[in-house]
Amino acid sequence: MRKQFYSWAFALPAIMIVFSSCQKNSNDIISNQQNLEGTWAITGISSDRSYDFNGDGRTETNIYGTYSYCQQDIVVVFNANGGGQIRQGCNASWQNISWRFTNNNRTLNISLPGDELNLSVSQFDDYTIRGTDPVYLEGNNFNVTYTFQRR
Repeated sequence: MRKQFYSWAFALPAIMIVFSSCQKNSNDIISNQQNLEGTWAITGISSDRSYDFNGDGRTETNIYGTYSYCQQDIVVVFNANGGGQIRQGCNASWQNISWRFTNNNRTLNISLPGDELNLSVSQFDDYTIRGTDPVYLEGNNFNVTYTFQRR
């Protein structure tokens, strides 16, 4: 009995190290409606390719970093019924949105006033949502990644 205990005592930590070193890929990310419901702030918007997104003559990948303090104040509320609201700006008014999951809950589609985000979700937990939206702009294709933090 004692020999068997020692075998497990050494094998168990090795097994735990092997499993803890595994990384999730985007196919492992499964979102769900209950975890999405609530208030979120957008804390990052970046592109995979440099471009002059704000028209100042300089190219950038950190789109969010080009926003003023008030422009960075972006809050999204996801309601249980697939509806919600968004506000961008310190004193901006709230606007209605709708949302839904597709692709086996791996894509979060958000219909905004005048725009649509189709976020391929790469991270989804109680505190962070990160997803990438394919964007076509002036003959160029970009992958724009949005980061949401729960408020």
